[in-house]
Amino acid sequence: MDEDKTQQLPRRMTRSSASSSPSTSNNIVAAKVTSLEPLTINDLLVGGDPISLDDIISSFPGRSSQILEVVRHLGPLNSPILPLFVYGSSSTGKTSIILQLFRHLNRPIVYSSCRTCYNQNILFESILNQLLLHRKNAANGYLNAKRCERPSDFVNFLREALTNVISNLKEKSEKLISNEMTQGKIGNMIYLVFDNFQLVREWDKSSTILPLLFNLYDLLNMPEVGLIFISSTSPDTFYSNMGYVEPIPIYFPDYTEEDIRQILLRNQVNQKLYSSFLE
Repeated sequence: MDEDKTQQLPRRMTRSSASSSPSTSNNIVAAKVTSLEPLTINDLLVGGDPISLDDIISSFPGRSSQILEVVRHLGPLNSPILPLFVYGSSSTGKTSIILQLFRHLNRPIVYSSCRTCYNQNILFESILNQLLLHRKNAANGYLNAKRCERPSDFVNFLREALTNVISNLKEKSEKLISNEMTQGKIGNMIYLVFDNFQLVREWDKSSTILPLLFNLYDLLNMPEVGLIFISSTSPDTFYSNMGYVEPIPIYFPDYTEEDIRQILLRNQVNQKLYSSFLE
């Protein structure tokens, strides 16, 4: 997710800066690190200009039914939801559509990819860093906000972090209501999105993380928390009779030939000419 107004270190050094003493360079780096604005609850939003539902549907040919189904399950502002399991082959628009819908709805999410978070510790700490509005940098020694050695530690830290976030969201909502403002309302819900979920099976050798994540809905028992799993494999490859609430499956089929045609034509200036080329 985008970070608002974060200052970037210069990518290129001038000859004079290259000849600066080490202490001077360190001071410059330290100054830039400390000048970074602290993260706020707004950093949990997808960011970008507002986008309408119609724009999302037109941007993803052949996906209107899936888009509307996801919106229906997410419901109006502050609606509790059952966990969702969004699945389909690679390159079927699952992740892009989920992120664009949260951009449209202007609701906060914690997004974690199980591809970049390739073990349980990295996954747990990534989620907690986002919830605790923690940015790793030189000032804090690039340390995580919390260290999770055991799944039980993660659940305890997660519940505490979610409670604080939900409290902040409610406070923000109350301020907007008291000021009679309707724009910018983000509600009291926070959503945890687990992308590339099928990869967990590759690094969860002990087979403990999948049951834990599927059980989060019951373990947390927090109606303000939504769970969304995105996978390239079907739910049948995960579920077992473990007693947890099974997520609602939402299937993204492969694009048809006509869908691919519409995708290729979408940004063409001369669609008629390009269409004849495709034929």
